[in-house]
Amino acid sequence: MKIINSIIISLAVVFSLFVFNPVFAEDKNIQNSGFAGMILKLPKTQNDPELFNNYVYPNWGPVCQRYTYTVTYKDKEGRKPEYMRIMFNGKAIEMKKQNLNDNDYKNGVQYIYKFVPNKLGSNFYYFEASNGLGKTRAAIIDSPDNGPVLFESAFDKNEIAVIDSKTGQKVLSYPTKEEWVGGVALSDDGKYLAVKTSFKIYLFDMDNPQKPKWVYEYTKGGSMVGGDVKGGVDISGDGSKIIASIDQSILLFDKSSNKPLWRNNQVGNTYNVAISRDGKYMAAATAGEESNPKTNLIILWGDKSEKPLWSYHSSGNFHDVSLSSDGSYITGSTGCPDRRFYLFSKYSNKPLIKSDPLTRDSPVHRAKISADGAFIAVGSESDAGAVFLFKASSKEPVWKFPTQNGSSVRALNFTPDGKFIGAATFGGQVYIFENGKSFPVAAWIVNNTALGGVDISDDGSFIAAGGTDKKLHIFKKGTQTGKDVSFDEYVEEVDFSGNGKYIAAGTGGSVYFFESINNNNKVSPCPVIIEPKSQSSMGENDTGQQVTTSLCGDEKCEGPETIDNCKQDCGQSLQAVNSNFWEKITEFFKNLFGEKNKNPKREKPWDNLEKKPSENKEGICGNDICEPNLSESKQSCPKDCSAQ
Repeated sequence: MKIINSIIISLAVVFSLFVFNPVFAEDKNIQNSGFAGMILKLPKTQNDPELFNNYVYPNWGPVCQRYTYTVTYKDKEGRKPEYMRIMFNGKAIEMKKQNLNDNDYKNGVQYIYKFVPNKLGSNFYYFEASNGLGKTRAAIIDSPDNGPVLFESAFDKNEIAVIDSKTGQKVLSYPTKEEWVGGVALSDDGKYLAVKTSFKIYLFDMDNPQKPKWVYEYTKGGSMVGGDVKGGVDISGDGSKIIASIDQSILLFDKSSNKPLWRNNQVGNTYNVAISRDGKYMAAATAGEESNPKTNLIILWGDKSEKPLWSYHSSGNFHDVSLSSDGSYITGSTGCPDRRFYLFSKYSNKPLIKSDPLTRDSPVHRAKISADGAFIAVGSESDAGAVFLFKASSKEPVWKFPTQNGSSVRALNFTPDGKFIGAATFGGQVYIFENGKSFPVAAWIVNNTALGGVDISDDGSFIAAGGTDKKLHIFKKGTQTGKDVSFDEYVEEVDFSGNGKYIAAGTGGSVYFFESINNNNKVSPCPVIIEPKSQSSMGENDTGQQVTTSLCGDEKCEGPETIDNCKQDCGQSLQAVNSNFWEKITEFFKNLFGEKNKNPKREKPWDNLEKKPSENKEGICGNDICEPNLSESKQSCPKDCSAQ
């Protein structure tokens, strides 16, 4: 590691072309993928076929395992495809039918491509089909999707820790084993630590750190998704209130009890949560799809009720949310296709600021607001800038800083007084910025490491960053080297106490950080090919491989459910594809070989799936769709057609 002073940095920074996404179209670097930049969009015609229910299974895992790419082709006139291809790492490959005897193109025919990777790294793909008259694509917006995510760790040695910032010694170490840590938050005085893991919410009292003060456990089979879509936790300044997300719900706790003060079960997939310092307001950033106004939300609550004060829907997932000290101002940041930062007042869901798009084809990962609401620090990945500083009075940045080699700033935090910004990158750079300067006042490099968690002390003198080298790195401004604290897994969650005494850290897996670490492109001869569990047997955790759960019979065609293995849900009607499958895809983590998937441009591998109209000869009474062309009427189906 070496320090780089601000003068050298200002001369050395490479204002490089957009190197976005070390992992998915939401997040990926496709420079060496065989694709030449952004893919031109196809013109739409009335003769275009349809592609849907596309995914790769398994989504995560080791090299030398067989992965299957699947897509369903459909044509309203029943025309067979002139070609059905997967564009894989820049090469066009013809796909095969899942069932060679299936010629029902009008209702949909599945096509597959099987692949066995022999090294770690990214695999970018999209699907394209033509019926001779029109063309269509899936798994692409402006650039291809990315998957499966390949890595080596079993992620069964996870840990919650609290470190003395001056000595670098752990004063709390609590194993969570296979449960990933999805968020850590310390009270200002460092007395209380709130933690969210895959299935639990913890509160620790640092006066007795050997065991939790209380634990809230979700036991109904919920799971935590990798990457950012795993919820979060936050704590008020005095430690009296804790806000957390788990299993598509938001819960507010008092420090005295694990019984929630209130719970809202309608929020869906959650990226992050935040609470005002005074504990009177709390907010969530949620994921979803552009067409669903109940998803992709910033939601604001007061402490008295689970009923939101307001919510705001965006075309892109909200990746982050942050509140001013008294909750008067709320900021958020979005992914593709929106790619902006927002500023709101607690009184209205009408944005005070809706910035222009800040990236070309990647999310705006972080948006943090100062205690008084006057300044907002934003982290992203872009050729135009990766760290931005905004005033609350303007949609134009005060300044922007493009990182060396276009490295992604997924980890960023802001001191309450708005004077200092701490940021860390996929490339291993750690930066401290001052409010009035567009270049770092201090910087360090952690070699061969992607950094995914960072926080800066309130006085701006210390910064801590965690990454893929399984270490927490603590640096003091004005010094060349720092202290390293070792862990057994990837360090993603980091938080300073307000007084700077303690640093909380949590480990887990992330869909973002392992794909960028390529182990020198080491190639395996794959003497044995690992066959994953069949999709029809998902949910049985007995092979040591990643498994998922499906709900065959719930009238939703979801993710790896297919016409073959779940005809009840995925038969001719194909009424709905469950966009929440991304939430369910990692129900079990124990013995997990690997974990990681997320679309380069897309927040979820299946968020481009749309509900398809019924093609049945008979309607489905009770699906909330009045289908008069399928003999449904007020008389035959009042449940669906009462409003007609």
